[in-house]
Amino acid sequence: MKIFQLLAAAAGVFLLSASAMAQGPVQGVLEACKTEITTYCDQVTPGNGRMLSCMYAHEDKISDTCAASIVDLADALDFLFANVSNAVALCAADIEANCSNVEFGGGRILSCLKANADKVSAECQPVVSSFSEQFGLGD
Repeated sequence: MKIFQLLAAAAGVFLLSASAMAQGPVQGVLEACKTEITTYCDQVTPGNGRMLSCMYAHEDKISDTCAASIVDLADALDFLFANVSNAVALCAADIEANCSNVEFGGGRILSCLKANADKVSAECQPVVSSFSEQFGLGD
């Protein structure tokens, strides 16, 4: 049973949550779309896709820069979902060995793996690097 809990929790590592994502693609959208968010979506409560729905409702009015940042976010999410299963398989032992005391979410496990890079297996190191690069957590 513990391995299933570990794998489920490890999936959360690479889902990163808002905190880690905010350092990369999400932060890019917030910065690039600041005017649009203020102008068209100021009354929208963020969460559950409401902000993106609002942006979609005003897609004919958003700037090219804002639209491009939304595409970048979509690409990052595609990367995440395409790679999370493999990442968990490759890094589960490293997470258990080096980061078992770290709370899941907020990119904390990914940060822990980066901080323990000298202890992370050769199989997991490229995963940590690619996720860090994709989500703006580079050195």
